[in-house]
Amino acid sequence: MSQNAPTAPVNPVTPEEKEAAALVVKLTIDRLETTYSDFILDQKGFDQIPSFFRDHLYSPPNKEARDAALDNLYHKLRSVTGPEMTENIHKLVLVNKLTDDLDLETGRALIQGPLKKLKNRIELLGLEHLLTAIGMVGRYEDRLRQIEMIGDSLTFFFSLSKLPLIKLVMAPIKVAASLVGAMELTQTMEAGYNLSRNIKDMKPFVEAFTARETKQLKELLGRT
Repeated sequence: MSQNAPTAPVNPVTPEEKEAAALVVKLTIDRLETTYSDFILDQKGFDQIPSFFRDHLYSPPNKEARDAALDNLYHKLRSVTGPEMTENIHKLVLVNKLTDDLDLETGRALIQGPLKKLKNRIELLGLEHLLTAIGMVGRYEDRLRQIEMIGDSLTFFFSLSKLPLIKLVMAPIKVAASLVGAMELTQTMEAGYNLSRNIKDMKPFVEAFTARETKQLKELLGRT
């Protein structure tokens, strides 16, 4: 065999697993709409939170192309933005990757557990089945890190939305992203600060998100 032959991934993702991961995303967004209905229904600007989570944090478009370019973007950005901006963008890269990984593993658990018991009747899946799959996967520290990084990213987007010269700030970032084929990430940033423009104060939501997600995770995985 040629030394240049590509190596197959250790755990290739099957079409069934991709579908299961998409189900995890759907069930997660459904849960968020219920858990944070007090913000989504009652406070200006928060009605777009579910779609932002779905389209940019949990299930971004062109995932494969985005993943291939993210690391290159991080290294490129270090030469065009300040350390704080670079660190925040790097955190966004990391939370995207971690979320993808957790969703895929949870999807695999969904296949092995709840879906198997339901004889693959997807229409019967509900919140309890999602929580069962999350419990099967575990990864407590990773999920805590995910919660923290999502909160940090939301705070970052809110701070961007309050910058008076945001277009000037974004210009070099867009140039760097275009050079490495990572425009999806800048679209996420733009969606984030556009969302935040209509929100008076993001801090109460971030605090509620961190507290509620952590509490549920601890109860689910038996942590105190």
